[in-house]
Amino acid sequence: MDIRIERMGKHVLVRLAGRLDITQSDEVETALAKEIQNGEGDMIVNLGQISYISSSGIRIFVGMVRELGRQSRKLKLCNITPPVKKVFDVVELMDLFEVYNSEEEAVASLK
Repeated sequence: MDIRIERMGKHVLVRLAGRLDITQSDEVETALAKEIQNGEGDMIVNLGQISYISSSGIRIFVGMVRELGRQSRKLKLCNITPPVKKVFDVVELMDLFEVYNSEEEAVASLK
């Protein structure tokens, strides 16, 4: 799993690449939780290089939405690939997230 984190002022942009399954979820969750604790702005997660996501991967994002919401912050997902979007659709959680077609659109939505 490749995790790239970029600070944009008070916001955080995270680019993930690889398969987000049970074997990778602890590493990803730990890295993202650290960014949530250290940050103060919204978080964008670019999923354009994620080829597969399991329920453990989905769980990470659900937890992030809740924790960021408690801090009056938002999680924004972008570049969701068709196979990953299908998993989100099956579990009927797309409405939980702010979703953008491109990283540029997600960045433009930051306040």
